[in-house]
Amino acid sequence: MDDILIQKITVLFSTLSQELRLLDAQGDSLVPKDSASYYLPDAMQSGEIREHNAYHFMRLNSSESLNLLCPVSDYSADLLRLAAGAIEAIAELYPQSRGKTDAYRRLMTEDTAEEEVALLIDEHRIPQNLARCVVLIKLHSVKQQAYDLLQGLMPLEDKDVLLPFDANKVLLIKALEDPHSLTEAKEYAQALEETVREESSFSISCGIGGTHLLATGLRESYLQAKQALDVGSQYFLKENIFVWHDMLLPRFFCEIPVERARYYHSLVFNKKTSRHLTDEMIQTVEMFLEKDLNMSETARHLYIHRNTLVYRLDKVQRLVGLDLRKFSDAFLFKMLYDLKFRLNEKNMRNQDR
Repeated sequence: MDDILIQKITVLFSTLSQELRLLDAQGDSLVPKDSASYYLPDAMQSGEIREHNAYHFMRLNSSESLNLLCPVSDYSADLLRLAAGAIEAIAELYPQSRGKTDAYRRLMTEDTAEEEVALLIDEHRIPQNLARCVVLIKLHSVKQQAYDLLQGLMPLEDKDVLLPFDANKVLLIKALEDPHSLTEAKEYAQALEETVREESSFSISCGIGGTHLLATGLRESYLQAKQALDVGSQYFLKENIFVWHDMLLPRFFCEIPVERARYYHSLVFNKKTSRHLTDEMIQTVEMFLEKDLNMSETARHLYIHRNTLVYRLDKVQRLVGLDLRKFSDAFLFKMLYDLKFRLNEKNMRNQDR
């Protein structure tokens, strides 16, 4: 079933006090989307309601063999009939959602053969030649479905396409006037971030892939947007908009084998130096690098005397042998320090498994 329909059904079910589930042909729960699974009654016919294991089941009139479930009660059968009618009404309101939505999603998220890609583009009349990029937008909220909230807040041009992705993400295929610049997409994402924060009190983050002139480039742009969002949220903690083309250094770090990254990172950041490279010292160095090695600006922003800053930089030099007042040494310190994100990336992947 199309994600748009699933999200609409999710909203419908959330208004009910009685437990109600939409199950696929194997008995796995589609709405709500969790790990629940049920044994379905054998050989049910479309529209039939049957009691089984303290539940009432109803087979929907669907080619996908979908089923409704609710606990047995005096009114459970009537509730199933009403829910089935509501689902049919929702499906009629979005008759085109499945085909084209699925086509765009397959073009981006599946490694599809060239012949099938051409068939999808032709069958669903997807514009062949159009400058566009993919923007992956993540809503930071556990209470609201991303697509339901964002579709009402996002101004879309005629050639823009907005698709649901999962509970907290949507995909935007953004048409661009200038095929050689992503400034338009970045400004759009920044304006959207501000609008969402002001209108809903939630926050978003966005990964922006590269521009492509052909529909066949949508997958590459999607993969770039996904990497930008994944990596950017680790490397740029104070930012929410991540443009893949502007992330050359983090992308380079991602290609370094973890063991090599650990080795080089430990040359400066190890048990011997950890007692002296305190949070205060690291904060000082980060501000010094952020202010382009400007001593006066750094001291002013840290509210410390210039001599205090000199003392701290001298201490770093004695400890690790790098004079951060020299560009080459400052750059090397920054490179070795940022390798920690490569190590954290592996840890985060392990936690997700």
